[in-house]
Amino acid sequence: MATYNLVDRTTVVLGGTSEIGHAIVDALTRCGANVVFQGTRQQAADEIVEACKGNAGSCTFKAADLMDYDQVESVFRDAEEIYGPVAVAVCSGGARRPPPMLFNDMSAQDMVDGFNNRITPRVLGLKAATKVMIPHGYGKVILMSTDAGRTPTPTETIIGSSGAFVNYLARTAGRELSRNGVRVNSVAITITEGTKAFGELTGKKSVFDKMREKAAFGLITPHDVADYVLYLAAQESDRISGSTMSLNGGVSFPGY
Repeated sequence: MATYNLVDRTTVVLGGTSEIGHAIVDALTRCGANVVFQGTRQQAADEIVEACKGNAGSCTFKAADLMDYDQVESVFRDAEEIYGPVAVAVCSGGARRPPPMLFNDMSAQDMVDGFNNRITPRVLGLKAATKVMIPHGYGKVILMSTDAGRTPTPTETIIGSSGAFVNYLARTAGRELSRNGVRVNSVAITITEGTKAFGELTGKKSVFDKMREKAAFGLITPHDVADYVLYLAAQESDRISGSTMSLNGGVSFPGY
């Protein structure tokens, strides 16, 4: 596991009760960060808090709906109140509905829901994060995205288009917010071993099984994602903004 000095660095992790979110919260607290993480599953949250006991940093759970801006903002306000000014925000999580499906099989409502569920949590998370970061002249926002937003993938037309939006959001927001001391980057991931989605999408002779075969270096795990998030959260990456990094194990080699 990567190691950086994040002692006393207040961090918010949206989508923190997923498998990837758990790995991120654990990695951040191991490096000394104090984390408020959001989710909707109390049992999963309790398990994460218990697992992180003994780490150098602390973590606190806050239940909230990522589709409700007031609730998202309250996560950041609570983090400020508990641990001090928020330096880092990881914007992950959100409904994965509808699932990957062929464009011709999607209804009009499927397409609207697909965009809303994958874009709205990122936009609201970015807005809430910058609201508490700008007054302090410093912040780092990490937007979780998908590699389908960089490489066209069958059954992921709407998912990939949403991911492309998030990736470009990192570039445009990063450019504008640089004047306020806020960095914005995105992390584009592909199917990840050790997650619920992995079990749902593989074993069906689908495009996702083909991805597994194409991954020259092996499919990524939640810990791979957490390691890169640590770097973006640390001071070592303070001169990076507007970037999108693809973590895909060699499944593809995308360009902008």
